[in-house]
Amino acid sequence: MINIYELNKISKPALDRIKNRSQNDIDKVKSKVEEIITSIRTKGDSALVQFTKEWDDPEFSFPRLTVTKADIREAYNNTGKEIIEKVKEQISLARTFHETQRQQIRDWEKETERGIIVGEKWTAVDKVGLYVPGGKNPFPTVQQILAVAAKTAGCNRIISCISPKGKNYEVLIAANECGIEEIYRVSGAQAIAAMAYGTETISAVDLIAGPGNPYVTAAKILCQAKVAIDMPAGPSEIVILADASTSSGFDLNTKAKYCAADLLAQVEHGPDSAGIVLTDSKDLAQLIKSEIEKQFQRLSRQNYVKAAISTYSAILIAPSLTESIDFINDYAPEHLEILTENPKTILKLINNAGSVFLGHYNPVAVGDYATGINHCLPTCGWARRSSPVGTWTFMKRVQYSHINQSGLNRLQPIVKTISQVEGLDAHQRSVDLRFEKEKVHVS
Repeated sequence: MINIYELNKISKPALDRIKNRSQNDIDKVKSKVEEIITSIRTKGDSALVQFTKEWDDPEFSFPRLTVTKADIREAYNNTGKEIIEKVKEQISLARTFHETQRQQIRDWEKETERGIIVGEKWTAVDKVGLYVPGGKNPFPTVQQILAVAAKTAGCNRIISCISPKGKNYEVLIAANECGIEEIYRVSGAQAIAAMAYGTETISAVDLIAGPGNPYVTAAKILCQAKVAIDMPAGPSEIVILADASTSSGFDLNTKAKYCAADLLAQVEHGPDSAGIVLTDSKDLAQLIKSEIEKQFQRLSRQNYVKAAISTYSAILIAPSLTESIDFINDYAPEHLEILTENPKTILKLINNAGSVFLGHYNPVAVGDYATGINHCLPTCGWARRSSPVGTWTFMKRVQYSHINQSGLNRLQPIVKTISQVEGLDAHQRSVDLRFEKEKVHVS
């Protein structure tokens, strides 16, 4: 079911397929997404309804586009108390994480030389849009983790676009518990275009955050001419680093069960998901392969899992820990689990990863659902140049300076020389005139 390769012997095409994963899918849909964006820009709401009828719900009509207070009440009335309470617990844990994060985002000011003060202050992005994927199942976890981060940042206007398929009661409850009042039933590339450019009903925002399929990811990339984005966040992926050590009380059979279960948990998201195990042990590799085949039989989403395992997934046997770490930093995984003797020692060597899970009792599912850390993460190698969604995603820096006359006197020679090099004499003049004495005119 899943292939085992030796990292230093794998063919280049096979390795490229593993490393590139769903990026190829994103490239394939860009031209279609451009057409969708153009249609939304020219036709607005009518295009939203048309696309939603075509791809999501043939019975969809314009009145369903905007979620009402009656819809929210219906959601609470039709959802079990235990689910509501667990959603509230999720939100509470997420608030603790993101409020702690906010405390680390600090304004600063420094007098670099006498009379020259520089600094920065942080402010919230004014209008933001949250994209909550759906269709297969509701994702209240995505709704609440995005909303908590945006609320903690202090954004003035927060809108949410959710799947028009099904009732999505849990998503509506999560949005309401976070204080999100502007919710629309629209998904796909058309939702991204609507938030970026605006329609008659949906006013444009300044920043869009949230994960999605290749169409959504392509739309976010293409709409950056108009709107900021968190990062391209596409199909789920995981790399599991597991050595052959057993001194922690885990034999290889147990470790294999954990690795197989955690890989399957990520690739069940969809056929374009990716799961990689890196190990220094051929015995462990074989045990993991066997466990994947056993555990697969008990899964409900076998079609997704089978496709994902056969497309972008693999077990890689590395000749050394150093080569494993090199592969990880090159791959830049969305999720990284470290099941080794000393996981914190390995963590110091990891430069590129979205979220890292240390130890045998810390599967990604706990981060997705319970710890409060943000699970909207960079995929497809974007962890090499971007970070997980967080409070800072919805904030920006304003830099400033405060200079008195003595400070300007110190800087005047620099401005004079460099403005002459660049041929910008008005720059020099704007400084020099502040040292000219006013002439007294006698009548």
